[in-house]
Amino acid sequence: MSRFSQRRGESMRRIFRSAAASAVAVAFVTTTASAAPEQEPLDVLLTDDDGHAAPTLAALKQALTAAGHRVTVVAPCDDQSGSGTQLSSNYASGEPGPENTITAEQLAPDVWSVCGSPGDAVLFGLQHVFTSGPPDVVVSGANPGQNSGAVANHSGTVGATITAGEMSIPAIAISVEIDLTANPPQLGNVAAAADYTARVLDRLQGTSGGAALLPEHVSLNINYPVAPEVKGTRVTKTGRNAFVRPKYERTDLCENCYVIRPEVDLSRDPVADSDNNALAADYVSITPLDGDWTASDGVRSSIRQRLGTLR
Repeated sequence: MSRFSQRRGESMRRIFRSAAASAVAVAFVTTTASAAPEQEPLDVLLTDDDGHAAPTLAALKQALTAAGHRVTVVAPCDDQSGSGTQLSSNYASGEPGPENTITAEQLAPDVWSVCGSPGDAVLFGLQHVFTSGPPDVVVSGANPGQNSGAVANHSGTVGATITAGEMSIPAIAISVEIDLTANPPQLGNVAAAADYTARVLDRLQGTSGGAALLPEHVSLNINYPVAPEVKGTRVTKTGRNAFVRPKYERTDLCENCYVIRPEVDLSRDPVADSDNNALAADYVSITPLDGDWTASDGVRSSIRQRLGTLR
């Protein structure tokens, strides 16, 4: 088993709204015109939830750098899988101490290690690394294992892009599907997914008309299939199924101990045009997110009527 597959297996216990497709995302999928041959390089803040030393992040950095972009890594110092949209909130009320402090270190001119969540890494990068102005885009990944359906709600990879979107910075999360039915589990082609991400940036830049890569507060959650031959790209919705969730089982380790094991669900997603179903059909899934989990107008209207004049 590869190193990144091992790491995903070790952290599997911690893995775990639908948004209309933006005009930019639709343009990316439907246009056949090539992007402008000479485009300005982008300033990219690259992060992940597996740590700055993850080989999958290195593959993505290599692809983005080869595409001509200026890439600066600002990523967690260790594995933060499943941390979702977490941000440090142990605010100092007096003198600083270990309980309200994080550490960050510049390991190389283009690499920062931040001992916090992916969201912490993004915010730290905006405040202390990109001091002359924000990056053009935040890219998070590549994550070994899909962040589709309900799993995306708890993903640190996706959480980093939500933080960026809150700060009005375009962001892209890229994850690579893992086939848990194979023995050992089979991960999709990380290098191909990294090259695909570079092409997404190229297309977004070529169709942006000189404006921001994405509409304000929008990020893209991309999942690349494990299939050896990818059929194409679909703009999707976030599904309802989670391909894996934690299952808590009693153990003799202690009186009140429960061991955490992965519970796998590979059934068809009830959302027809979901990311899960696109992956199952061997398509790349791109789901535009805006960080707003508000229910639909119809649901809100129903709740308003049911509550009436409640005080």
